[in-house]
Amino acid sequence: MAKHELAIGIDLGGTSIRAGVVDARGQVTGYAKKKTHADRGGAAAVTERIVACAEEALAQAKTDKDAVQVLGVGVAGIVDGAKGRVRLGPNLGEGWTEFPLGRILAKHFAAPAWLENDVRSGATGEHEHGAGRDAKDMAAIFVGTGIGGGLILDGKLRRGFRGNAGEVGHTVVAMGNGTLGKTGADGTVEPIASRTGMHRRVKELVGRRRRSILPELIEQVGGGRLTSKVITQALREGDAVMQEVLAEAQEALGRLAANVANLVDVEVIVFGGGLTDRLGEEFVAPIREVAYANLIDKVTRPLPRIVPGELGDHAGVVGSAVLARKALL
Repeated sequence: MAKHELAIGIDLGGTSIRAGVVDARGQVTGYAKKKTHADRGGAAAVTERIVACAEEALAQAKTDKDAVQVLGVGVAGIVDGAKGRVRLGPNLGEGWTEFPLGRILAKHFAAPAWLENDVRSGATGEHEHGAGRDAKDMAAIFVGTGIGGGLILDGKLRRGFRGNAGEVGHTVVAMGNGTLGKTGADGTVEPIASRTGMHRRVKELVGRRRRSILPELIEQVGGGRLTSKVITQALREGDAVMQEVLAEAQEALGRLAANVANLVDVEVIVFGGGLTDRLGEEFVAPIREVAYANLIDKVTRPLPRIVPGELGDHAGVVGSAVLARKALL
C-alpha cells in the first residue's frame, strides 16, 4: 500500500491502549490492544507500551513504520493537538502534565503526530465511517469508566472555545438525589450511569442485604471491577440488582440524550463504549424511549436517531487517524 494511504490511529485510555493501521477508506488493516498499566512506570513507561502496541499493529498489517505518513492519538485527557502535548491526563498515572507525547511518537515513527481527546476521536470515527456517517449534525456519548461525549456540527468536529465541547458527563439529570460527580454537582449523569457509578450503586444495594451474584462476579470475572463483561453476565443470569442499577443508568442516559437533542438538535446520537458494544440495541432501546419522552418537540418528524455505534473498539483508532489526516495533510 502506498505511503500516503496509511496512518496509525491510537486510542489511549486509562485501562487500555488500542492501535490500528488505518487506510484512506477508514479500514483497519492491522490492530493491537494492550493494558495501559497506568500505575506502572509513569508516562515514559506508558509511552513505551504505546510504541509496542503500534508496532504490533504494523506487524499484523504486514507493513512497517516506513509506510506511515501520519499518526493520530486520542488521549483520555486535555491535549494541545498542534503542539503534540498532553496538558493533563488525570487517569493515565504519573507524569502526564505537559507531556510531549506527540513529539516522542513522531520521532520514533518518523511521521508527524496529532493529538486529540479520546472521546472526540471516537465521535469522529463514528461520524466518518460508523453509525453517523450520513449525518451532518451528530452527537456521540461514550459510556465507560466515566462518560464522555463529542459533537459534530455542520460536518465538523466542534472543539469549543477551550477544547471541551461535548463534555456531557457532568450534565445534571437528577436534581437533589445526593449523588455527587467529580465536579461536585448534585445529580450529574456520570456518577449515576458510568461503570464506576453503577459499581458504587451495586455496593450500596448489596450493603442493604439485597441478594446478588455481583460480588462474586466482580471478583472472579472483573478482577475487582464492575466491567462490561460482569454486567452482561449478571443480566444474562437474571440478577435483580444489576437489572435495577442498569435501569437507573438508562433512565439517566435517556434524559442526557434528550438534553443534547433539545440543545443542539442533532440528527443522530450515537452511543459507544464497552457496554454498548456488548449489549447493542438491548442497551440503547430503553435510553431512546426515555429520551423521546423528554424531547421538547415530539411532533416534528423525523425524530433524532438514537443508535448504538458500529465501530466498537475501532472507533477511537479510526477517528484519531481521520483527524490526523485532516490536520496534517
